[in-house]
Amino acid sequence: QICELGKCNNLCVKCGGILSAPSGNISSPNFPSLYPYNTDCSWLIVVAEGSSVLLTFHYFDLEYHANCAYDYIKIYNGISEDEGNLLGTFCGDISPPQFTSSWNVMSIIFHSDRHVAYRGFSVGYRKDMCGGVLTGLSGVISSPGYPQEYSNNADCSWAIHVSNTSVVTLAFLDFQLENNEGCNFDFVALFDGPTVTHRHLGKYCGADKPPNIVTTSNQLLVVFKSDFNIGGRGFKAYYYSGECQQVLSAVSGNFSSPHFPSVYPNNINCHWSITLAAGYRIKLFFPVMDMEDRNSLSDECDYDSVAVYDGDSQTDTLLGRWCGREHPPSLISKANKLLVVLSTDRNEAHRGFSASYLGGKCSVCGHPIQFQNKRKSHLQSTGMLNLLIL
Repeated sequence: QICELGKCNNLCVKCGGILSAPSGNISSPNFPSLYPYNTDCSWLIVVAEGSSVLLTFHYFDLEYHANCAYDYIKIYNGISEDEGNLLGTFCGDISPPQFTSSWNVMSIIFHSDRHVAYRGFSVGYRKDMCGGVLTGLSGVISSPGYPQEYSNNADCSWAIHVSNTSVVTLAFLDFQLENNEGCNFDFVALFDGPTVTHRHLGKYCGADKPPNIVTTSNQLLVVFKSDFNIGGRGFKAYYYSGECQQVLSAVSGNFSSPHFPSVYPNNINCHWSITLAAGYRIKLFFPVMDMEDRNSLSDECDYDSVAVYDGDSQTDTLLGRWCGREHPPSLISKANKLLVVLSTDRNEAHRGFSASYLGGKCSVCGHPIQFQNKRKSHLQSTGMLNLLIL
């Protein structure tokens, strides 16, 4: 017999379910007593559209294993059926960090095996209109109600925390706040660490987009405040960790989607910027492409996609956008820069892609482009320059 909500030694266990209240608490079966053996529970948290879910653990004590193979909790940024949504798997007695979903759904899975039981866990959740703790490879933050006018008297803080070996880059896509000298009314303030006591990176208002910001550590605090009158459209910004943003300056190289050849995460926006010395051009190849398929209605790559731009910005010429198992042609830049952007949505993840590139210098004009590697083999393509790979 398998229970509707949970199972344990062929007996029904009350656990799991769909939670739609703006806040609540979840705990393992029998908490604070020992949880039962052979139990599987699944909770789906759904709050109002336009909100996110903030998850905070109050107690945590499960059987430990180095790979959490025995008893564990899995936390998903969305539905649990899609492994691309997985934020982490946890066991032992160290509480997971706070998590903030990137949309209005979050899932928790609890599993115990047939041996050894502990007290389990207790976790609280609440609807978060703005702000939170963000731990993904990349993500999006925006003012409340964006792109509609933000509310008065808003006070939002986003603490972005990426892996210890990475830094955080923040790039604003849109920005329109009330303007005044000194930015004392409505503003966005940035700090190089988790609190306002850390180094101040800037304070911004008005309609001019702030410059891209790069931290010196693996944490960034973004604070948005508005006063009692006069608003604006607000802002939208992407953040990237080092795992999701690379600047490639070697004459040749390889890169791939996060976790390749395993599935890539959902809800990411990753950038690879190939920037070579002046006088070089770049040839880009995609040996592997395995993404979510095109939208069957629009026949466009509306879900997950890889896009390539002829320059260092998404405002430069788009050379192409691909998805599914399409095989992009080899691409050649007009100058010394190319930008590759991976965008994924909240559903369905695949293996992703692997890419290779070669750089070459102009030697003789008026001839087809000719790429030559160290073994003197050649890759021919049409064009007006002769490029020699060094």
